[in-house]
Amino acid sequence: MYRHGFLLAIMFCLSQNVVVAYPSGAPTTACDSMTPGHGTPSNVACPFVTIFDKTEMFSNGTLKVTLQAPTSITKTFKGFMVMGFDKATSAVIGTFKISSTDQQYSKTLDCSQYDNAATHKNDNTKSSISMDWIPPQGFGGDVEFKTTFLEDKDYNFWVKELSETIRITASEPLPTIPTTDSANTELPIPDPYVGCGETKGCIAIPDGCVANKTCSMMTTYKKFDNANLVLEVYGEITGDQYVAVGFSTDSEMGSDSVVECVQYRDTPKTYQSYNTPDHNNIRLTNLQVIEEMSSMSVDGYIYCSVKHPIVFKNSNQDFDLNQPHYIFMATGTTGKENIQRHSKKEKSSASINLTSDLGISYYKEKESRVLKQLHGSFMVIAWLMAASVGVLMPRYMKKTWVGKQFMKKDLWFVYHRGLMVLVWTLTVIGFIIIFIDVDGWVSESVSENPHPLIGCITTVLAFIQPFMALMRPMPNAPNRYIFNWAHMLVGYSAHILAITCIFLAVEMEEAELPYETYWILTAHICCYVGAHLLLTFLARRNLTVRDVFKDDAPRDETGSLGRKIIVSCYICIVVGLGSTVVAFIAGA
Repeated sequence: MYRHGFLLAIMFCLSQNVVVAYPSGAPTTACDSMTPGHGTPSNVACPFVTIFDKTEMFSNGTLKVTLQAPTSITKTFKGFMVMGFDKATSAVIGTFKISSTDQQYSKTLDCSQYDNAATHKNDNTKSSISMDWIPPQGFGGDVEFKTTFLEDKDYNFWVKELSETIRITASEPLPTIPTTDSANTELPIPDPYVGCGETKGCIAIPDGCVANKTCSMMTTYKKFDNANLVLEVYGEITGDQYVAVGFSTDSEMGSDSVVECVQYRDTPKTYQSYNTPDHNNIRLTNLQVIEEMSSMSVDGYIYCSVKHPIVFKNSNQDFDLNQPHYIFMATGTTGKENIQRHSKKEKSSASINLTSDLGISYYKEKESRVLKQLHGSFMVIAWLMAASVGVLMPRYMKKTWVGKQFMKKDLWFVYHRGLMVLVWTLTVIGFIIIFIDVDGWVSESVSENPHPLIGCITTVLAFIQPFMALMRPMPNAPNRYIFNWAHMLVGYSAHILAITCIFLAVEMEEAELPYETYWILTAHICCYVGAHLLLTFLARRNLTVRDVFKDDAPRDETGSLGRKIIVSCYICIVVGLGSTVVAFIAGA
């Protein structure tokens, strides 16, 4: 029991790393359920209410919505999420508007449309929050609001608390002033291809697109004066999207200066941001070293031009574009306050001197990911599936299938050995594959990426296991217990490190795995721990039950049927979860 406690503790700690909390507001994934990612659902009446400054209004008016505790009690809350619903259809309607005085406490959220929800902006305690709500133009009918509150003290929450009904009368739309055709004429995007390779440097994708003027993304650069460059960022977009360019001293994403060319709500704009070492993007609002010259979007293309200093500081890191830099470009969706994870990313095949290199270059074609995908798939099959089942056999199934053998070996041992041989084979092959893919050992800081080192240790531990097994003494040998302990500790250590390695791989940019992989891995750990607890409980209970045999025929120990059912269900679950992760890897 004690030897398994260490494993349980490690697994529990691992699972805690992916607990999700939202101190900066509810994410869009909460739009449907409106349920917090932390806290406890309360079984008592909600102490908070949603009140309004009127109960009837016209559709061209504004409703003041206030969230608070009744004036007779003193209660505070940390988080909230509120939406307005058409009572007849249950559809989310209307838009919220946050006043400048309340923007430090709350913000709007885009669920099914722009700003149709509101949520907290920080986890400070709040006694009252107010915001404006605007109904759809020309709407007539009854509206009710649903609000989720997260309490300050005990983190209890109440989901979708109903408000009173607001009656809205449709009003005539405001008259519009006709405009001349010339006022509606869109300015054409400047031709970014002019001067490529002659007066400015250009890097684009796909190959040969500059000559054909068919680039999906492109960055141009030329020297403006001794202190500044002129950068152009150009690319295809659909709706609220961005095209961004980043400058890095190495070929890896992280610690990069970024120029964002963003379209949000049909408004193009340029921002400066910074990629942190852990690949998060932070928009810089207080420090702007770039000067926007023009930003526009026409017919599915966006164009931004900025004057950019050659020597500057971005997020306390010094950059000198006189020195060669790798150039990244990416595109994806954008939110109100920052860009989202890229849907497409490219990087230059070599570092470029932006102050002197005026040639035309192209982003290198994406390298084949087959070897990386095979490596990841083999490790998932080996450790999430085969090893997780194989370790159960010697611990819990020795007195199951009594009297049944295969090649003069007990069935539990046949299953255990077969699964562990599969683990050993896939681990060694996966280890060799990844070394071929990266051309040997890659020097990388362990603090930034411990995955390679932990993976090597795991492989070494797994590799020596069968050789230890070959040297095991006979079952009745006086030193057999030493082998049992050594074999178990090496095996469990390799298993723990392997699961840790898979967790770490999710954060790696090369893996390109979705965030949902964390939930799959956490579910696997919970099932693993649950299976061990159930089987341990059955084993301890059966110690108090004596089997009475009326003959000498071999029989399974009491509780074998229960063990078989638990292991069978467990196999189905881990194979399903592991297959999901493999599908993520294959689709990355």
